[in-house]
Amino acid sequence: MDIATWREGPSWTAPGHLPDLSRLLADRRWRGFFSLGRVGPTVRARAVASDRKASMDETVLWQLARDQGLLPYRSFSRAFHETGKNRGYPGLSISSRQWKRWLRGEVQTAPYPQACDVLEHMFKRPIAELLARRPSSTSDGPPELGRAPRLPVRLLGATVDQPKGMYEMMMDAADQSREAAAEAELELGQAAMEQLEDDVVLLARTYLLRPPMEAFPDLVARRDQVRAMREETRRPDQLSDLYRLESVASILMAEACIDLGQTRHATDHARAAWSAAKNIGHVPLAVWARGMMATSAYWSGQPRDAVTAITRAEQHHPVGIAAARVHSIAARAWSHLGDKDKTVAAIRAAMEARAADRGGDDLQAIGGVFDWDPVREQRCFSSALLQLLQVRGQEFEPAAVRQFTSRILEHTRTALADARALPADQRSLMVEATIGIEMTTAFVILGDLLNARQTMNDVLELPANKRTFPVVHRLKGLHQQLVLTQQTQQAESLNSDVTTFMQASTVRALPPGS
Repeated sequence: MDIATWREGPSWTAPGHLPDLSRLLADRRWRGFFSLGRVGPTVRARAVASDRKASMDETVLWQLARDQGLLPYRSFSRAFHETGKNRGYPGLSISSRQWKRWLRGEVQTAPYPQACDVLEHMFKRPIAELLARRPSSTSDGPPELGRAPRLPVRLLGATVDQPKGMYEMMMDAADQSREAAAEAELELGQAAMEQLEDDVVLLARTYLLRPPMEAFPDLVARRDQVRAMREETRRPDQLSDLYRLESVASILMAEACIDLGQTRHATDHARAAWSAAKNIGHVPLAVWARGMMATSAYWSGQPRDAVTAITRAEQHHPVGIAAARVHSIAARAWSHLGDKDKTVAAIRAAMEARAADRGGDDLQAIGGVFDWDPVREQRCFSSALLQLLQVRGQEFEPAAVRQFTSRILEHTRTALADARALPADQRSLMVEATIGIEMTTAFVILGDLLNARQTMNDVLELPANKRTFPVVHRLKGLHQQLVLTQQTQQAESLNSDVTTFMQASTVRALPPGS
């Protein structure tokens, strides 16, 4: 057979016919196209070792999923979601990447308890057994007698097995093309997308009203659902919406981690939110995520990192309310560094940005956590000035201390009045408590223990599961100020109540996160 016959003859083009690879391999003219590996003990040993490794990479879960036709992610995802709904976990879902890690046993710890329950119910095996390597059935001995050895042949850069390797390669390639065509047309229903949007927005609007330890599991489940649904569509508009919702959910998780005192984890979630927002060019979310990174940094005692994060937020050129929030957080960061001039300048810049706001920020439409309203902005101002006094107060003249304290009272009174004027279903007791603690601290600095006690009485009504890390942090500052004041029966009584109230916080049961 010459080259013309092989390239153009009927033996190549006729259906069901392929050239005789063994004859071609013996022909010197074709040795430039083929590379036949020398078959010996070393090659056989490597082949057996490779087969054994592939077998050992398969878990019991992989074997059972294969037997039940659940290896494809879409098939498993539907069965997993349906089983979860029947078991009482209607929002439970996992991503394609997580499914592959389970199949390969690439996990260091067991999945979440809800996921374990669903897997064990689906496959009737304990989770430890499911994630274990399945027993290998590969023999260590030589190939079976009468069976031709599998010879690795390299054809134009691709490894195939003779004599049917080429045909099998073409069949596999065609199968992959069919799967790729089907996958390219994947999309989610409009109702599913609308429901997910509503669920994420509801979490954002209600977060400030709920105890963070109650809200966090819901946030994790919804974020995981968003990621799982990303595997179910290839439509660019739907993928963009899902990245946006993932960014929103990640920001909420960062907020919850700060409230629970886990600032390191908060930074991880905020960075993930920024990456998702950057992928789709969503500037408001990218700015918000950078602000969360700055907030996490100064809460963890790293104000320089907070300034860096704010500088990066400013690179997105925020305007209006977004800019007001960035400047407000900058004031907090500079106050932790004790820089009076930059703290005051940042507060002034925030006020100017709010005054210049012309609307149009779609995050404001979400509301809840993403509504940077005057209440939280005024609280930010009072927090910055109070922190500045606590860092550098001993260097200030008494007149300067009184001036700063008067401004703190002005901001807290405005913030508290605006907070209490909100509808009942929008009032956050946690936000009001932080404002009340700062107002109490300002009264203590001025020596007005009567007003301090009256203000603190409202704060002491806050339930233990809402005494978040920011609440406890401010209580510590109040406690320190009470220790410094003249010890009277009134001061000692107030300090005792503050200490008892602080120690009853459920957040204190968590390990420190900074």
